[in-house]
Amino acid sequence: MKNVFIVAMIFTLTLSISCKKDPMDIPIGTIKTNIGSAENTFSISAKATRLNVTNGHGIQIEGYYRPGSTTNLVLTIVSPNPITANTYTENPGSNPLVTMTHCIEVISPCVLQTTAYGSVSNPVSVTITEITGTYVRGTFKGELQSPSGNGFPANEVYSNGVFYVSF
Repeated sequence: MKNVFIVAMIFTLTLSISCKKDPMDIPIGTIKTNIGSAENTFSISAKATRLNVTNGHGIQIEGYYRPGSTTNLVLTIVSPNPITANTYTENPGSNPLVTMTHCIEVISPCVLQTTAYGSVSNPVSVTITEITGTYVRGTFKGELQSPSGNGFPANEVYSNGVFYVSF
């Protein structure tokens, strides 16, 4: 009986160690990212929208920081080709067009807006891992630029971004 107990304990310990949580294992309606070293969630009214694009295709993924706030995060992909499971990276030719915008509320709505600016070392990159008629999920990262002279960092690095939102 003692041997069975020891084997069961070893099995349980091995299983718990090897079962690392998948960062993509998030509920629908979630957008999360690290801004610098701080984790931020933009899951209020988080959704994806199909964009009307002349001679092309587009989607926009957007979520808000908290109820009643204008602080939000928006990812946009526009391409002449259908949006599929793929990696889309900001580039100088804007084909595909990939942008990320973070609007920050400070006393009044959207006082500060950081945007993609064509970073050579850390361009905005959105990887769609799954897209259906009802939802889209994936990851994102990149560097956004703040307007100068506002007391905020000139650039903000967004890392470990994940999203899972419905259309």
